Amino acid sequence: MKNTTELWEKELWTQNEVAKYFRVVPGTIKNWRDRGYLSYYQAPGSSRVLYFRDEIKDFIDKNSVKRKGGGCSNRKIKGIVEKMPVVSIPKKKEYRI
Repeated sequence: MKNTTELWEKELWTQNEVAKYFRVVPGTIKNWRDRGYLSYYQAPGSSRVLYFRDEIKDFIDKNSVKRKGGGCSNRKIKGIVEKMPVVSIPKKKEYRI
């Protein structure tokens, strides 16, 4: 794949470049395009589809998950240890006849 900075300098990206950037198959990009998530340019009579760099940036901004605490992706936070939940087993009743 081309260098990311070199790719960001381009105004229009091909479907394969967008797919490689997002690390998905080109079919996923086509699905996003069909659903209206990404704007694109297609010359009349051409089968080549090009995507606008600014639209890709907007797509990233709209669909990025912002996390509290500076983006820590670790589930274990300093001083807090996750424990498995305790499930109590009901006692068997004894029946007398």
